[in-house]
Amino acid sequence: MPGTSPPVGEVPATAYLTALARARATAEPDGALRDPFADRFARHCPDSVARVTRHTAGTSVVIARTLLIDRLLSGLFREGPWDVCVNLGAGFDARTHRLDWPGSCRVVEVDCAPVLDLKDRLLPAATAPVPVERLRCDLRDPTALAALLRPRTTGRRTLLLAEGLLTYLTEGQVRALAGAAADTAGAGSAWICDVLSPASARTLTAAARAAGTALALHGLPDLGAFEPFGWRCEHLEPLPTARPPSRAAGTARLPDGVLQLRRTDAV
Repeated sequence: MPGTSPPVGEVPATAYLTALARARATAEPDGALRDPFADRFARHCPDSVARVTRHTAGTSVVIARTLLIDRLLSGLFREGPWDVCVNLGAGFDARTHRLDWPGSCRVVEVDCAPVLDLKDRLLPAATAPVPVERLRCDLRDPTALAALLRPRTTGRRTLLLAEGLLTYLTEGQVRALAGAAADTAGAGSAWICDVLSPASARTLTAAARAAGTALALHGLPDLGAFEPFGWRCEHLEPLPTARPPSRAAGTARLPDGVLQLRRTDAV
């Protein structure tokens, strides 16, 4: 029922693009990803948004990222138990429905209201085999985010996930989000997130503009947005678009990749 989806300006294009990539990959007989829920959202993807994928290799990168995060999550689940998983910028992610999610780990999904309103309609939280709570919040407002999360994470072993989110925030906004995450997650908490290099962000922004979509992507040159708040990188997995990381002025430069961070006491 494409006609019932919200206007393009309400649901971010990125939410549709990720669902579209996962639905296409699931339809491939020999594909590695199986997300039977993605098509529920992909069929609502407006044409103007779908055109972005004709100018980039975005689908293959999204699938590589999805599978990598699945693997990292499974590894952390084996390390558990975790009390709560906070999915920042959850979008149309269906991991609570399609992965072998530990029953002891409740899930808090955070995103803007238009995304979660549509998600509630197409993939109700009550149909997940684990408890799922959905919170409406502007993730560019760290104060509001921390206020929402603190009563849900304080004193609990917390796992955070931010897939396809940080690349749409400026470095200053990522820094503020990392501070809010640290404020609500104690020592030993983990955070899986993906990043782009500044060069890749410029290339993808130009491709989106060529497709007529006003997407702006942002890269991170290094771990400087995380480390002041006690987030230490314990694993970095490059994505297919990544070039080998370089060093400039003694600081490691980040490639396009997925980070697994751990919150320490040292700040």
